[in-house]
Amino acid sequence: MADPSRVGRRYSAPGQVVDPDRAGRMAAVIAGTDEPSTPGSIPPTFAAVYCLAPAMAQLFADPEVGINLAGLIHGEQRFEWPEPVRPGDVVDAEGVIESMEEKRGMTFLRVRVEATRPADGAVVCRASALMIVRGSS
Repeated sequence: MADPSRVGRRYSAPGQVVDPDRAGRMAAVIAGTDEPSTPGSIPPTFAAVYCLAPAMAQLFADPEVGINLAGLIHGEQRFEWPEPVRPGDVVDAEGVIESMEEKRGMTFLRVRVEATRPADGAVVCRASALMIVRGSS
């Protein structure tokens, strides 16, 4: 069952390195080629690696939230990039449970994540994800 007391719970993932080699390989896969992307470029979808995934991994492992991964459906995700992220940047990702609602026997869980570059305080990514969990969470 959804528990509103979980709303506002935070997950911190400092020190995420934007690895240019991994970003290049991801860009190549997206482009359907064996050649890495232009050196120095980070594909927008790489934000799932340095912004969304580190905080979500903590959320999924949180026993007090108790997400049943077998019942998890990825409902939606959104990204915005207020400042460019560069290869080699170190960013701190922080996620927060924004809302949790029980509907039709499913839990609708919205998570917001922000990645900040501590070197200059710039927000390099904001993400929002909706997770739907069938059955009790």
